[in-house]
Amino acid sequence: MPGQCLTPATLSDIARKDTSRLTGTIAKALAANSPFINVIGGGTFPSGVSDEIRTSVQMQAAPGDSLALPTFVCDTELCGTVGLQDLTDAVDFTARLESKRGFGPRVCVKKGYSAFKSSYLAAEDSMKKLVTQYINSDIRAQLYLRSASKFNATKGYDFNSLFTGGSETDVGVKFTPLNPTGPVSFKALHTIARYMKEALFAETFGDGQKGMFRFIGSSDIIESFRAETGVKEILIALTNGSYRLGEVAVSGYSFEESPAYRGISFAVDQRPLRASAISGSGVPTLVDPVVIVTNASKNTAYAKVNPSWLTAPYEIGFLLADNSFNRLVPERYVGEGSFKFAPQLHMGELDWHYIVDNDCNTFGDYGWHKYQITRAYQPVRPQHVVAIIYKRCIADLGLPDCDVTSASSYTGGDQFATVGVC
Repeated sequence: MPGQCLTPATLSDIARKDTSRLTGTIAKALAANSPFINVIGGGTFPSGVSDEIRTSVQMQAAPGDSLALPTFVCDTELCGTVGLQDLTDAVDFTARLESKRGFGPRVCVKKGYSAFKSSYLAAEDSMKKLVTQYINSDIRAQLYLRSASKFNATKGYDFNSLFTGGSETDVGVKFTPLNPTGPVSFKALHTIARYMKEALFAETFGDGQKGMFRFIGSSDIIESFRAETGVKEILIALTNGSYRLGEVAVSGYSFEESPAYRGISFAVDQRPLRASAISGSGVPTLVDPVVIVTNASKNTAYAKVNPSWLTAPYEIGFLLADNSFNRLVPERYVGEGSFKFAPQLHMGELDWHYIVDNDCNTFGDYGWHKYQITRAYQPVRPQHVVAIIYKRCIADLGLPDCDVTSASSYTGGDQFATVGVC
């Protein structure tokens, strides 16, 4: 109806026009900027089969005899016996596709006609980074929520008191309801890694001497590991993984892993999960990393860092083994023909919504970006993701006191040498 059309006052005072999907740039940005994308598997969710996928994960076989002292008898005494029965079991998981939709500001292309080219590039960069942030935040959040192992860095307790979960059936286990007392040490981190290897039979990334677990945390906690006695400057090497996007190679997120220090490689999460408190049931109160600043006169808004996030007392890092989760995307998202995407890299679509009609948008004056992100998480060995909550310490700036606070001053007049005149 003509009376219901948008007015210029309701349109955002920016100019954006993009008639093509930005899937390629989103995928490349995700590979370069996400520390979490290389630690989970990828795959496709088959279409036309079912709205959910049920997977069966085989548990360790239950031996009928002791694994400390297995019973062997003389071979001549085996006649007429069948031995002890060993049993097996499996855990079933269900994965369903979930989606997130959103759209950008309604904009009038007339307002940016003279700066159309720069507006296009700005729109592409802004929307690409936003969708990338959503995807990265979603992976991190789901690993935290669905992980079947948790650790609380609280002084004065033994390992078993601080570690919770450890089995496929512990998906979504909570932290021990204690307030962390300090940052997690590398000594504690390596204890967790050994426990994953020896007790949970976790698989490393890579084989043989190159096998390693991966830790993702803030730059502060990784710097704390570097400063810890015995670690120091060993954590300085670099290696890259890669995916192929069509015929263009894009670098994977870099992990410090050549060689990994004592079987652990490291990557920085620029916006780690932080919490203001931990409830009595072991659930952290997470703090959003940004706050929104609104400009009502232009009908626009932007995000800036949240002061409460900067000062939050608690933080969460992740120690991960290989083959923990798969992130599945619909089959239509992996490309066509020779232009293929690594499945876990491509899970969103972005369109410019621009429809010329016979009423409000007769001249095609305005439109907006819209996006959709669709994915499903398939647990494989969820206990091989260990979310670690620890306390953040006030940064030591290393600023020294002055060694001398006062000294005598010379109060005499300046002295000059006599210069001869020819």
